[in-house]
Amino acid sequence: MFYDKHYIFILELGNWRVDLEYLKVSLVSFFLSFLFSLGGLGSAVALIPVLVFLGIPFSVARPAGLFTNFVSTFSATVHNLKEGLIDFKLSVPMLLLAVVFAPLGAYSSTVIPEKVVGIAFTLFLFFAGAMVYLPKRELFNLAGSKTYPLFVGALSGFISGLLGIGGGGLISPLMIVAGYEPKKVVPITAFIVVFSSLSAFLAYLKLGKVNWAITLSAAIPALFAGYAGALITHRYLNSSQVKKLLGIVFIILGIKFLTKFL
Repeated sequence: MFYDKHYIFILELGNWRVDLEYLKVSLVSFFLSFLFSLGGLGSAVALIPVLVFLGIPFSVARPAGLFTNFVSTFSATVHNLKEGLIDFKLSVPMLLLAVVFAPLGAYSSTVIPEKVVGIAFTLFLFFAGAMVYLPKRELFNLAGSKTYPLFVGALSGFISGLLGIGGGGLISPLMIVAGYEPKKVVPITAFIVVFSSLSAFLAYLKLGKVNWAITLSAAIPALFAGYAGALITHRYLNSSQVKKLLGIVFIILGIKFLTKFL
């Protein structure tokens, strides 16, 4: 497998030495981060299975996805903070529980068989794909509840650590169907994902699961790709149309990923 190789093909370009395997990771990360940022989504949920297809172990791909999520959502959160878009009264309690439960999810991934985690990740891919097409509207009114946001924060944090996905794919739909204003939910989701992703990543780091070469190869291109994609979407594209295309990508990846763990 990729992670276990002792000798990786090096391309000599004059005085430059290019590791082609890490270059593949960077190119894939740039492409996926750019594509998903067009729809205003984080790329980790797609990046992780693609890294696994490249031969990177699932246990190494998850923290790489988390760190990439952290990098890509950080800049969006800085912008939202400057614009005063974040409801701290609602988001901070959710964030604290997400930060606490994210490491628990990461540690649980070392106890739960990888096949089970892989199937759970596959189900999340199908869930993410379905949520793109299902209308996001209020199904029940819990907007005034004090416990429901805490439940969402804890659940998203745990799933974030377990699967390496950041948790945003759960927070947004669960809050919107409960009657929370979508325009308020979007900046809150990015704000929480920054810290839950970092918390889970640090747990994986302590567990010794982080390969920095792979992680940085994925995260650094995502920083630039995410900004470029957001800029193009803001000026030229309809993000809802892009999301419908990405929903198909989720489902295709889910089908392919399912064959790996069945």
